Amino acid sequence: MKNIAFFLSAQTIDKKYSEPALELIRLCVKSGYSFVYGGSHYGLMKQAAEEVKKLKGHITAVTWADFEKHVNREAHKIHVAKNIPERIMMILEKSDAIIALPGGSGTLDEITSIIEGKKLDLHHKPIVLFNTDGFWDGLISQYSRMYKEGFLPKKLKDLFFVSDDPEKIIRFLKSKS
Repeated sequence: MKNIAFFLSAQTIDKKYSEPALELIRLCVKSGYSFVYGGSHYGLMKQAAEEVKKLKGHITAVTWADFEKHVNREAHKIHVAKNIPERIMMILEKSDAIIALPGGSGTLDEITSIIEGKKLDLHHKPIVLFNTDGFWDGLISQYSRMYKEGFLPKKLKDLFFVSDDPEKIIRFLKSKS
């Protein structure tokens, strides 16, 4: 495993979320993982790419045609999809694991699409919800209810790993290599 896709916000977000996110990204780069992301040069995406660059990590940006003008031109590789669903699939193809940081509706769309793919056995890549300040608790609760009510055929632990601790996430990823 060497390429980790990060789903993260293109918005500037509160430090209670951005600082732990950047800490996790730095730890991933220091552990030898490449950074794959949505390619935006704004908000937390921009901050994250700058951190990866400082550490001399490898950056792969995956954007879509309508947003190409906002892509990080300093990325080592830039891929352009026709639309958002194709972009999500490209990110999945170019990664060995996926980490969802706290984010907005785009992040939610991306991570639920990736989880659905795993549920359907379309891929078996590790998925992590970085649960800073309990950000993903509502989503976890919903998935738990879906499982308990018979709408979800797989246990949550078989779909994704949840932690707010960067060190635990690194250990989890290494255990999946």
